[in-house]
Amino acid sequence: MVVLEQQWDVLPDMQGKQDEMLKALFLDKAYVFTAEEKEALFEVQRLNKDILIAAEAFKAEIAAKLRGMRQGKSKAGEYQSL
Repeated sequence: MVVLEQQWDVLPDMQGKQDEMLKALFLDKAYVFTAEEKEALFEVQRLNKDILIAAEAFKAEIAAKLRGMRQGKSKAGEYQSL
């Protein structure tokens, strides 16, 4: 939901918490995961891929906005120099 709502400032903290939870989950190397748990882990993996795709798209969007701002600034500077 954080990604869908573009609350990017919260994402690093949430990713850190997720990392801690996953590390704790895999500490016991003898633990055997149930089918439901395996399914949940695959869902986490899928969601992480979706997050990466959304983050890359957002990054590209911001880069395009910055380019537009730079171009606008450049054009304004040229106009002012006339």
